[in-house]
Amino acid sequence: MSPDCPRCGRALTALSVTYRRNRWGGAPPSPRPEQWWRCTGCGWLGYRRGAERPLRPMRRLEGEEGTCPFCGEEDSNVAGEPWETETGELRDWLVCLTCGTSNPRRLTPPGGG
Repeated sequence: MSPDCPRCGRALTALSVTYRRNRWGGAPPSPRPEQWWRCTGCGWLGYRRGAERPLRPMRRLEGEEGTCPFCGEEDSNVAGEPWETETGELRDWLVCLTCGTSNPRRLTPPGGG
């Protein structure tokens, strides 16, 4: 059963996000460990790490930020909510919806400057 959209209340649609890079020995794509969801009504996009875990929103990135540095696909990157590390730098989590590659991304240098 799909969860309801946290923004508009409609049933969310499952989104397949798979690892497509570095498939050694010709291995086929494999799904990312998170469950990915989108709302066809309002456009909300997010994931959760299991059926009992909360939904986490992601935002679509535009322009140069939206292009995946690994597979080159345009408008495929999404990012999670920023957080501050113990050193004061601001980071977020970047995921490519096309190739499945993810990375933490530094938004500010240490010390927040």
